Amino acid sequence: MKNIQFRFKRPVAALASAALLALCASAQAVPTLESGDAGQTIATAQLSAGGAPITALRGTLLSSSANDYADIFRVYLYAGAAFSATTTGSPIAFNNFDTSLFLFNSAGVGVVANDDDPNVGPTSSITNFSAAANGFYYLAIAGSGYTPVSLAGAIFGNLLGEDQVGPTGPGGAQALSGWSSTSNEGDAYEILLSNAFAGPREVVVDVPEPGSLLLAGLGLSALVASRRRKAV
Repeated sequence: MKNIQFRFKRPVAALASAALLALCASAQAVPTLESGDAGQTIATAQLSAGGAPITALRGTLLSSSANDYADIFRVYLYAGAAFSATTTGSPIAFNNFDTSLFLFNSAGVGVVANDDDPNVGPTSSITNFSAAANGFYYLAIAGSGYTPVSLAGAIFGNLLGEDQVGPTGPGGAQALSGWSSTSNEGDAYEILLSNAFAGPREVVVDVPEPGSLLLAGLGLSALVASRRRKAV
């Protein structure tokens, strides 16, 4: 459901100033940080509030911990907007291990995955994904070799040596229920995102300022009174 916010119209100069401030804020967007330990299931995924863009996700996978081979984050995608997620191109402090990325729909059913970016592997990239409808999706990062499964088996097909892979595994038609195998891969990560949001953006409806409404009302009253006098 869309959030609707009403606001009063402002002079052009004020609107231009606000637009400039918004542009600066966007250019200085702060990455979303993992809070505690993001879960490995749809029910325990890390959520973000509001409708602001999410430009990057940062966290840590600890290969030494049996409970921290994967992290899942909820993102909001818009139909027709090309979504991308990549662990390539980050500072040297991040992604110094073999990553895998997995995208699931709101029901937890697999959509697309990538193990090694064909141009920059062993880091990973999901590119030019277009959602069929507006809604929440779930993005998972895991150490290579850690495999998402449903009750019917592996959700995605073989990722090794492949580019982006759909849910072609035996469990691809069902929702994520857990993970199989283990991974020796893990460290600090950063996932760069495009066209991802914390939630639906607010729909802003411009409403005239109270002073403008008063002037319009007085003008209308004067017009009605003038017509009445002419009618007499």
